[in-house]
Amino acid sequence: MAPKYKEPDRIRQYMASLEGNLEKATGKSLAQWVKIARSCPYSKPRERLNWFKKQHGLGISRATLVLWKAYGVGSLGSDDPDALVDRLFSGSFEGQRDTYELVVKFVARLGAGTVSPRKGFVALYRLKQYATLKPRKKGLLLGLALKKYPKAAGLEDLKARDGDRIRKGLYLKGKKDFGAEAKALLKAAYAEA
Repeated sequence: MAPKYKEPDRIRQYMASLEGNLEKATGKSLAQWVKIARSCPYSKPRERLNWFKKQHGLGISRATLVLWKAYGVGSLGSDDPDALVDRLFSGSFEGQRDTYELVVKFVARLGAGTVSPRKGFVALYRLKQYATLKPRKKGLLLGLALKKYPKAAGLEDLKARDGDRIRKGLYLKGKKDFGAEAKALLKAAYAEA
């Protein structure tokens, strides 16, 4: 069973909120910003975002909203989640695809939730993000957001950014590494989200 990918409702609500407050926050309407976006001299997504920030002082979230409205959802990269997953698990990471699919099947049995592919990882959401899956040289990294991390074999500290809930994770070198302990940790993170 292939997962059904979608953006969490929370993200859609956030973007709708940004749109509703754009003119008040910036002094320009969405239509005005879209006109400005179409004058951008760059064609690559990252260049466009940087241009908005440098030339117009627009933050990443608002610039993302404007670019989506100006050029479509796919303007910031692939809007095809299957293509994102295919890209994540290509080349040297191809062997991790089976483990990824095993984890996603397990997640589907936990209950309501969202599997949301990104350019560099796959985010797992319930009411909020509770885990990530990232292909790495050491294996598929299962990052976990827990309030309190138990002492578990293989659980490693991760370089977390400020505000990032994913502080520890497990490297799954193969399907056999996604055993009882990894499943229990993932289930606990899901329950807290």
